[in-house]
Amino acid sequence: MSINLRVAKFIAVLSFLLISGVQENGVPNFALILIYFYQFLSDLSNSVHPIFWEGLLTIPVLGLLILILVNRNYKVLLSCFVVLLAFLVYTTGLLHNYHRINTAFVIPLVLYIISSVYVIALARKAAA
Repeated sequence: MSINLRVAKFIAVLSFLLISGVQENGVPNFALILIYFYQFLSDLSNSVHPIFWEGLLTIPVLGLLILILVNRNYKVLLSCFVVLLAFLVYTTGLLHNYHRINTAFVIPLVLYIISSVYVIALARKAAA
């Protein structure tokens, strides 16, 4: 794997984790993933409250991020990109709070999209 591809994958994953929500109390994705996962595990061990099932989303998201880092097949990378983009629409509250979009959301999102497209293009070029 070329160094350009490794760096672009690292930038794509890092920019995905730095995208913050556009809700009133939006947090970056890395904090949101940790909070969701902790709450899910806490609810599984203490059955006092109903289980926070959104925490179950963190397992496939972390798996997709790892898959982006280790995989070279452009079709798999493209599907990971699309699924993570759909996850962003859900977790950032983009559908209901689009009027609150700011630079803390736009810059990492654009960086994620550009680096992901670059990764897919490099992987496709390496496969050909």
